[in-house]
Amino acid sequence: MDSHRGQWPIAAFLALLMVGELLVMGEPGQAGALVWLLTVPVCIVAVTSFKSRAFTVPVAVVSAVLVSFVITTFQVNVPTILSPLTIAETGAFLVITAVVVREEPRRSATWSVGALVAVSFFAAIVRGNWFSSGNYNELLGSLVLGFGAVGVGLYFRARDTESGRLIAAAVTDAQKEERIALARELHDVVAHHVTGMLVQAQAALEVSEDDPQAAHRLLPGMVRSGTEALQAMRRLVGTLRQGETEAATTDLAADVIAAVERTRELGIETRLRIDLPAEVAPELGRSVLRLVQESLTNVHKHAKSPTMIDVDISRTDGGALRVVVADDGRPGELNQGGYGLVGMRERVDLLGGLFSAGPRENGWQVLAELPLEGSK
Repeated sequence: MDSHRGQWPIAAFLALLMVGELLVMGEPGQAGALVWLLTVPVCIVAVTSFKSRAFTVPVAVVSAVLVSFVITTFQVNVPTILSPLTIAETGAFLVITAVVVREEPRRSATWSVGALVAVSFFAAIVRGNWFSSGNYNELLGSLVLGFGAVGVGLYFRARDTESGRLIAAAVTDAQKEERIALARELHDVVAHHVTGMLVQAQAALEVSEDDPQAAHRLLPGMVRSGTEALQAMRRLVGTLRQGETEAATTDLAADVIAAVERTRELGIETRLRIDLPAEVAPELGRSVLRLVQESLTNVHKHAKSPTMIDVDISRTDGGALRVVVADDGRPGELNQGGYGLVGMRERVDLLGGLFSAGPRENGWQVLAELPLEGSK
């Protein structure tokens, strides 16, 4: 039951009770009409209690006291059912009790329910000494109604608490996923370009004394890698600040070729084979490109003396896109773990694919199979 949507059915229910009460009274007379009118405020605050409860209990208490004095003074005979209060008052008090127990802090709810119980006892005594009239069945029914209203309030209170806990957990999980996704992008994209700059800078240092011109020829590649790293950082900042959705690639084949060309410029021969379907879903294309970039980065960072890298992207008979990046270098210790392999595995798992990475007979291989069906 949503608080704001639940007020209109309650309003209709209380309105029906008031109309029914008026019909049962027949010719109420002036005193009876006054009693009926004095029950209107408590019905109104019962409906508005779903949004605001600042004056709900005080208005209900004052209204019940005034009705009690009018009934006692003018000896008005009003219909009651399982309660010393009028029919409309009984319905309004039950609604207020349930809402207060559900919404208010425990201490405030306890005092509010206590006040409602107290004014009900006052009405039971003042309005013809309801307790001494042998209304034991109605007394039992009144207790059942009261405990029922409290129970309903406690049920919805517990449900709201559980719902709030689930929402908080969902928000925490979403924030964690966002942090992981951003960390993955930062590692796979920016680190890829920074690694290229580092490798070129190291190569320039090694040849600078013997061949200054060769070192000079490496500078454009370093500038390009730095520019691409800066652009990637700006895209990530835009995602953080404005929630922009960054498409990693609009032309997967062209972007993979560009990544391979950067590797060739760093001095490692790289063979490339691409067999792509006519259309590749953006999320799938992003993951394929990141897998290739991170695998090539790992070769530069961790492989010892690599001379050849094979990049193979092809379709399988099972409706998947297979990505294989293999080198002939000796695996370094860091190839056994790190955030790079973790990030690649996470990307593949999110798309429901298969991933493996490890040493082979003469080098290191990364293998991933990503399903094409349902990825668009």
